[in-house]
Amino acid sequence: MPHSPETPSFLAAVKRIEALTQEIRRDGLSAFEKAEAAYAEVQELRAVLNARISELRRRSE
Repeated sequence: MPHSPETPSFLAAVKRIEALTQEIRRDGLSAFEKAEAAYAEVQELRAVLNARISELRRRSE
């Protein structure tokens, strides 16, 4: 499934989610705004990954 240049690859998205999760855990509430933005990015990346997984499942049926 082709994706636009601004859409990360599956592996890149998973790695970014991992990095953001580590940032959130490390910074905690001391950097609430940064953690909030990181969490929002994680949610967006998860939506992209879920869409890709759904597309792969549809193709395999």
